[in-house]
Amino acid sequence: MIKKLINLSCWTLVLSLFCLPTIVSAEDYFKKFAGKIPVKVHYLKSAATKPMNLLGIDAARGIVYAEMEGSGRLELELRQLQRQNIAKFEFNWSRNGKTYLNYLANEQYDPRILTALRPEVYKVMLFLEMPFQYLAIHDDCLTYVQGLLGMEQYNEAFYLLSRLNLSKLDEFGYRDFSEAALELCGKMIAANKDSAKASQALLKRISIRDNSSDHASYLRLADSLRTQGLYAEAIGEYTRLTPIVAKDPNSPLNKILQIWPVYCYVKLYEIYAPAAAKDKRYAEAAGKMFNSAVQGLKKLDEDPPARNTNEYSLYKLLRSLIRVQYARQYEARGDEFKSSDYYRQSVLEVTEGIVNARIGLDWLPESLMMAGDAYEKLELQEAAKNVYNQVKVFFPKTKWEKLSTERLANLPQT
Repeated sequence: MIKKLINLSCWTLVLSLFCLPTIVSAEDYFKKFAGKIPVKVHYLKSAATKPMNLLGIDAARGIVYAEMEGSGRLELELRQLQRQNIAKFEFNWSRNGKTYLNYLANEQYDPRILTALRPEVYKVMLFLEMPFQYLAIHDDCLTYVQGLLGMEQYNEAFYLLSRLNLSKLDEFGYRDFSEAALELCGKMIAANKDSAKASQALLKRISIRDNSSDHASYLRLADSLRTQGLYAEAIGEYTRLTPIVAKDPNSPLNKILQIWPVYCYVKLYEIYAPAAAKDKRYAEAAGKMFNSAVQGLKKLDEDPPARNTNEYSLYKLLRSLIRVQYARQYEARGDEFKSSDYYRQSVLEVTEGIVNARIGLDWLPESLMMAGDAYEKLELQEAAKNVYNQVKVFFPKTKWEKLSTERLANLPQT
């Protein structure tokens, strides 16, 4: 019966998480390399040590399964180790294992190092839910994880991190594992936006603490979803972060977190609107996106960003985007007067934002392109030309330069 419990406990970490999506099917290293690890037991009331094999851990019950010569199989209660005269367990990596971990720590990367380390490191990582003071393995395991990121082994890193109890490791003072998971998600999304769903499954396992560093890191992650055009996913992450940041009314992120979801709703409407024009089945979805954007903007209008902040120019871009949508709607109905009026309003809004913006803001090129497009609609070709030339000067070797060049080529020749 004890043996059965031991086997089950070894797989609790793995089997309970099989429902997580993966990028590609990877070999199950936790299962393949699971097994006992040899340790030395240090006692509180004796300087002598004794050899022991750790067989598994049931973190939910707080039980460590072990075996010792002369004592047979043991069930040790984590919370009662000191009452059992146990000070700690000492694990020593094999000579090759320690050498390879030092290579990774010094960023001497080679895939052969991973191949050599896996049989040992995956055994050890099954015991990460044992507090560091009882089993000091966490730093070395973290080195392996960081080595995976450094070598861009994202599939294995996802497989590994999605099976760790990140919250428990946070409690142990090893927030680095959660930070590695955040970094991984950002890199996965940047490398392939199709990995967003898998990334979000891992993100849900990462706790967001009440500190500015966590807030900024998570915001960057949500921004990466937005820049990849994954607007619905971005809204979900902004929405998760917003109430956490709002606990600090003085946080500089509060306003930007109010603006970006509204921006994403506008972008989703831009995706749905052409489909809705051809097929009425999409009209309801398009309407929901547009109404969400309009209502979000109304709320922002009640307490807009200060004029001297970076967020002000983004707010004005958002107002311009909404007005362009109204202009297009009236244009589709054949109402040129109202359409032109909204295009004029959009130019005024976005231009006011541009005047107050600095070059480094990631939404500035879109603001300039918005202004150029509106100038074209108003048949102010020279003004549009000037804007597109500015984009080419300030944002060379970007998609915005390419788009500006195309727009300039399509302008009527004077």
